[in-house]
Amino acid sequence: MRQATISLAMTPDSDRQSSESHGHDVLAQPVHWAGEPCPSAGSRTWPLPSWRIGLACYGLTTCLVLVGAYLGRGLVVSPPSEVKPSRFCDCMAINWDGGWYRDIVRGGYSFNPQANSSTAFFPAYPALTWLVTKTTRISPEIALLIVSHVCLAGALVLLAAYVRLRFGSASGNLAAFTILAAGAFPTAFFFRMGYSESLFLLCTVLAFYLMERKAPLWLVAVVIGLTTACRIPGICLLCPFALHVWRSSADKRAGVRKLLVVAPLACWGIAAFMLYTWHKFGDPLAFVTAQSTWHVRLPPSWSHKLYCLAIFEPLRSVFDSSSPGYWKIHSYHLLAACSLPAVNPLFFVLGLVLVAVGACRRWLSPMEWSFAAALLFIGYVGRGYEMCMLSSGRFVAVVFPIYLVLGQLLCRCPAPLASAFLALSSVFLTIYSALFAASHFLI
Repeated sequence: MRQATISLAMTPDSDRQSSESHGHDVLAQPVHWAGEPCPSAGSRTWPLPSWRIGLACYGLTTCLVLVGAYLGRGLVVSPPSEVKPSRFCDCMAINWDGGWYRDIVRGGYSFNPQANSSTAFFPAYPALTWLVTKTTRISPEIALLIVSHVCLAGALVLLAAYVRLRFGSASGNLAAFTILAAGAFPTAFFFRMGYSESLFLLCTVLAFYLMERKAPLWLVAVVIGLTTACRIPGICLLCPFALHVWRSSADKRAGVRKLLVVAPLACWGIAAFMLYTWHKFGDPLAFVTAQSTWHVRLPPSWSHKLYCLAIFEPLRSVFDSSSPGYWKIHSYHLLAACSLPAVNPLFFVLGLVLVAVGACRRWLSPMEWSFAAALLFIGYVGRGYEMCMLSSGRFVAVVFPIYLVLGQLLCRCPAPLASAFLALSSVFLTIYSALFAASHFLI
């Protein structure tokens, strides 16, 4: 896609009319920012290279998570049914999903069609953790955290590089605000815990970065295949990948031929996992069967489920005291703002709004907003009803295009307002980290 160098400073009417007459739309295509990316962001830009911006944001926001986890482990009262792990690293590594990943690293997969099973968790994250344990001889708990933190640091660095590639090398403010929004997002504490979210984020940003750099299609397909080995939503990358292949082809027939060749390669991760579970357990869809055993309420018929999804009943069920998904049932404390079961629907709505704004303002390319919409859609349709929107905040955190939109908004709003937003987001990041470390129900 052709890049254009522009300035956001006020231009004479004749220049503006000339630009409009040639069909140029500042927000309609990736651009190189000349000077400051947003007039309201101030006259100074961030000249730091991408790796410094990414690592600085990682260090700053991770300190908040570590402080929150330390205070939560020492000061926050745990629910009566839960026991705090004895070691500090354990309160970050093995609570909730982390315990399943540790068991996979230690003893491999197990499967029981009638009960919760480890096959619900995809193999890329535990495989990397196992590799770290074998090469360093450290415990699986520490290895889980090492993989998560290294992947998060790499993802933030790569996201800063992607922003500058998409919008030009002078877009220092935009890159900085985007990375700060990603690092300080309230549910981004999952990126620092024993969860696969940071690896998934790294793979998705890498796939988009390679496509923006016009890397060989086979290389992009390999990265997408790895993403499908992280989590089921990795298949959502097939949407932007198909658009990329289509646009990079000389004609429609050539695009179809290329897609038929590289699409199977882009699914190698999930295909390999299906072959493994088929060989070991006799069920290639064991991960689907295992995930269906986790639910707050039993799934209804598909017709009734689609009706409920269409009227957003799962979102309302969280605040319905007669519903099994009522947020107070799953929260030991009564403060709604600090309860992920209560605010999960709000994060989902926030994700929808940000994607819609990014698409309408053309801050997001069709590849970006289609990927973001597919991620939100698969999470909502797949498990939104059965889980009463549990984990929605975590699912939204990995939708990286929303950070591009947040970066644009923060660039354009007054500095005090941007600072207040980031400060409030950091406060909740710290609070959620403390509650997670104290074994509260945050998934």
